[in-house]
Amino acid sequence: MIATGSRWVCGAVLVLAVPALSGCGVIGAQTAYCMPGDPVITPPAAPPGAELQIAIPENPECETRMPERARYEVLVTPDILDKSQEQWHFQASLGLLDPADDGAAEGTVRLPDDIPVGGAEVSVRLQGAPTICELDPHVSCAKNPFAAIEVTG
Repeated sequence: MIATGSRWVCGAVLVLAVPALSGCGVIGAQTAYCMPGDPVITPPAAPPGAELQIAIPENPECETRMPERARYEVLVTPDILDKSQEQWHFQASLGLLDPADDGAAEGTVRLPDDIPVGGAEVSVRLQGAPTICELDPHVSCAKNPFAAIEVTG
């Protein structure tokens, strides 16, 4: 990290690009935390109501110490299936996972009984620990880490 006034940012080159990827830094008096790693979902295809095992690896590019209040919210968003569902956007929270100090987490979540059959995205959102893009208006937020699954009939 390098100091620039009251800011701490990662890396000495591409100061804006590196924090957007790694998420480490101190902005003012607040610490910015990393986005979680991409989740690994087992099984990759399951019917509505089925249990999914989710493993979230640590992010090796980041400061790994997470605050005690940090949680990962696991969300599912189905793909739009046909024209009749165009106005219907479905996103459901599948639950919260507690990350370990290194940012890794694992657990079991259940697909909603009413989730449509077809492709879906399971994403992970960090809660209770601000990321660099939430603290610094000059840094864009990347999409939440996700994995694609197939909801079978």
